[in-house]
Amino acid sequence: MKRFAVALFVAIAIADSARAGVSADSFFRQWRVDTLVGEGIDLYHRGAYADSIGKFDAALQLEPQDVKARYDRALDLFALAKYGAAADELKTCLKDQPDFVPALFNLAVTYLALNEVSEAQAIFTQILSAHPDSVRAHFDLGLSHFVEGKPDEAIKDFTVASLLHPQYTQAHYNLALAEYRTGNLVAAENEGEAALKLNATYAKAYFLRGAISLRQGDVSSARTLFETAARYTSDPVLKTLCRQILTQIS
Repeated sequence: MKRFAVALFVAIAIADSARAGVSADSFFRQWRVDTLVGEGIDLYHRGAYADSIGKFDAALQLEPQDVKARYDRALDLFALAKYGAAADELKTCLKDQPDFVPALFNLAVTYLALNEVSEAQAIFTQILSAHPDSVRAHFDLGLSHFVEGKPDEAIKDFTVASLLHPQYTQAHYNLALAEYRTGNLVAAENEGEAALKLNATYAKAYFLRGAISLRQGDVSSARTLFETAARYTSDPVLKTLCRQILTQIS
């Protein structure tokens, strides 16, 4: 019964497509493309990026102009740290569809990964001119300024992001990091505490507060904070760094 129902649905869809001037061949081709894209997206979310790319390649072989398949393929390439190839795919998406904001935004993020900071900033500024309340655009513009060695500019961007979205833990943490970089330890400690109120197991925030305590000469508090960071982190590099610092201050 189920198979009959599916067959009936397909027959009706084909009939509707025929009335609209679409051939059965083009209908089935688009159906196959959509199926491959759906399978590729599922594999992406499961972390199987290489297999996901295979699905998008098959979809693009059937329909080279499918912007969605090309965009999702770019996300796979980015996840595999193939940033140059990802940028090329995103540029192709934007050539075919200039108003595709997700592709524009991810191209800027990819430029950051390629350390092409000015190109990334130009795109974030372009996005903010049209969408001034975009939390992510403010946040990532802040990242670009921080990477560029301009913590004062980064503070402005992270502040706006945290005001637009007060529950954005990462915005508070990065604001604390930028304040720390400028030497404003009080503001850095306050923002680090704000991040921990939102996420009590945020290891990097404990680590940063430990660094602040060390600069303030409070070794006892620093020790506790580094121990807490080491306990919560799943990053072996951060865990090792915590242990090295604890050994030095013990």
